[in-house]
Amino acid sequence: MADPGEPLGPTLIKTDAPPSGYAVKFRYQAPEGVNQVHIYGDWWFAQPPNPVPNHPPSEWQPGDFAATDWRLMPMELGEDGVWEITVPLPAGSYRYAFTHDCTNELATGCPLHYDPANPWEIFPQYPGAPGAVRSTFFVPTHPDFPTYDNDYQRPLPPEEMGTLESVRYPAPESTNPPGVHDMLVYTPKGYDPNRPTPYPTLYISHGAGDHSTAWFMQGVAHYIVQNAINEGVVQDMVVVSTDFNGLPGGTNGYANHLRNTVIPYIEAHYNVSTRPEDRAFGGFSAGGARACNLLYDHTDLFGYYAVWSAACGPANAAQIERIKNVPGGIVIGTGRQDRTTTFGPIEARANALKAEGVDLVEFYMDGMHTWHVWRPQLNFYIRNIAFRTTTTDLAVEATRAGNSHNVRITATATVDTVSTSVTPPSGTVAFYAGETLLGTAEVKTGGPAAGSATLRGAFHQDLLTEPIVAKYLGNDVLNGSESAPVTATF
Repeated sequence: MADPGEPLGPTLIKTDAPPSGYAVKFRYQAPEGVNQVHIYGDWWFAQPPNPVPNHPPSEWQPGDFAATDWRLMPMELGEDGVWEITVPLPAGSYRYAFTHDCTNELATGCPLHYDPANPWEIFPQYPGAPGAVRSTFFVPTHPDFPTYDNDYQRPLPPEEMGTLESVRYPAPESTNPPGVHDMLVYTPKGYDPNRPTPYPTLYISHGAGDHSTAWFMQGVAHYIVQNAINEGVVQDMVVVSTDFNGLPGGTNGYANHLRNTVIPYIEAHYNVSTRPEDRAFGGFSAGGARACNLLYDHTDLFGYYAVWSAACGPANAAQIERIKNVPGGIVIGTGRQDRTTTFGPIEARANALKAEGVDLVEFYMDGMHTWHVWRPQLNFYIRNIAFRTTTTDLAVEATRAGNSHNVRITATATVDTVSTSVTPPSGTVAFYAGETLLGTAEVKTGGPAAGSATLRGAFHQDLLTEPIVAKYLGNDVLNGSESAPVTATF
C-alpha cells in the first residue's frame, strides 16, 4: 500500500533548474494485477513552424508550442506499491490520464483512467456523455525560468471564487438525455441575485467529443474569468457552458435551442440582462461552427462573437449586412499549426469578411487544435472584446473670437457603453482636428453630465479646416472609441 506520508496524485516540485524551474511528481495506485502503468499527458512540444517532430517536456525550449500528438511515458513501481514519475513542465494547465498495460505509444485503443486522487470537480452528468477521462493540474511561472505567461489560468482558493454549478433543465427536444439537457453555470465571486444592474452573460460551446463540462474541467474557464475579474480588468459576468450533443437539427438546431430554451432559462433563473448587447458567445472547433452559424443567421442573439479553430463558410449579402450590425465585437482566432481546421482557410475567411466591410479582430498564435490554444483565446476575448465596447458622439459649437483669426470651440464628447455596465466610462477623451491634437478632457463620472467630456478653447481658424474627431481612450474595463468627424462651422 501507499506510504501514508507521501500523497497520491500530482505534487508540484520547485526544482530551480532548467528547463522550467518546476516539475510535477505523479503517484498512482493501480489496481491489482496491473503490470505496467504509463502516464498520458498533453505536454509534448514542437517548434514553429511545424508540429512534428515533437519532443517531451524535459526537452522544452523557448519558442515551443504544445503539440497534440500525446505519447505515453512509463511510470516506475515503488517499493510501497505506488507507480511514480516526475515530469519537468513549463507553466500552464495540463490534462493527464493513466493507462494499464498499454503497448501503443499513442495509447490508441487503450482505456484511459483519470487520477482518483485528483478528480474533476464535476463529471459528465449522464451515462455515455462524451468527454475524455482526464485529470487537470496547473504549473505556475518560475521567475528565473520563464516559459509561458499562463498565470491567468491559475486555480484560486475557494474564498476568491464564485459558484460553479451543474444545471439540468427541461428540454423537450433533447434526445440525450431524453426531455432534459445539461449545462454548467458559473456565477462570479460576490454574485448578487438582487443587484440593480443585471449581469452580462458569456455563453461558450465545447467541440466534438466533449460536452458541457469541458470548458470548466479542461478549459478552466472559471479560473480564467475570475482571475480577470479579480484583477479589475473585466466586468463581473455569468458564464454558461452549453452542450450541443443530443440536440436535433445540427447548428441551426443548436441555435434554436439557445434562443428558445437555454437563454430563456438563464434569464429566468439568474440576475442577468435580457438585452442581446449584454450577451457574448464563443465556441471552438465544432463549437466554432456553431458560432459561425449564430454570427451569420442568428445575429440578433448576441452582441459579441468569438469563432475559434473553425473556418466559417462564405457569407452572402444578407449575412454580411447582419454581421456589420453586430453592436459589440467579433473575434476570429486559431493556432497557426492547427492541422484539423488549418490556419490558412480561417485567415482567408477573416480577410474576406474584412474586405466586405466587416469590423473584426484576429488573434492568431502558435499552437494546434488543443486547449493550449483555446484557453488563451478565451482570455484574449474577455480582456479585449466581450462587454467592453463603447460609442462616442461629438457635438461642436464654434464662434469667431471678435475680429481675430481665432475661433472659440466648445467640443462635447458623450461616451456610452454598448453593454450594460456597473462601471461608467471614465478616463480621457482626446480631441483632434485632422492629425492635430487640440487638447484633452476627462470624462465626468457623476451627475447629469456623466459620460461627457468637454474641451473649450480658442484656436486659429487654420487649425480647423479639417473636421474634429473625439477619441475616447478607454479604461481598465472599457475599450476606446472614436466619434464621427464633425466640421466646425463658424
